[in-house]
Amino acid sequence: DLNGKTISTTSGTTSVPLLKQYEKTKTAEVREIYGKDHAESFLLLTQDRTAAFVMDDILLAGQIANSGSPGDYMILSNESLRQEPYSMMLRKDDPQFKALVDKTVGGVMKSGEIHKLYTKWFTSPIPPKGVNMSFPETQPIKDAFANPNDKGV
Repeated sequence: DLNGKTISTTSGTTSVPLLKQYEKTKTAEVREIYGKDHAESFLLLTQDRTAAFVMDDILLAGQIANSGSPGDYMILSNESLRQEPYSMMLRKDDPQFKALVDKTVGGVMKSGEIHKLYTKWFTSPIPPKGVNMSFPETQPIKDAFANPNDKGV
């Protein structure tokens, strides 16, 4: 329970308005400190200046994995503010290139190769430092891989 506690999040991210909405619906009162970037927001937690760092789960996993003591932190997977899609950005006004990207990325997802790539980058040691994000596929990720699209929020 974070009621009455101080939490950190990163300025300019979607977590900021989601936290405000969460506070209203849950009648929770938290004090927020905004980091200029994810590293600063995580630092606030590691220095015990905040009780929690609120951010996208995969970004939290990266911060934890690259910390000096990943065993000291955990992600609360049962408490999600919202599911948000991740995307690629590509140049405008180039339908041929977009079609190639759609075909290539969609093919990787439909063939199942995406699961091998995911395992390589999110549940295995990553060279050169051997950092392991230890972030297995969640059901929303599996659903996104099973149903590729070009829709945003």
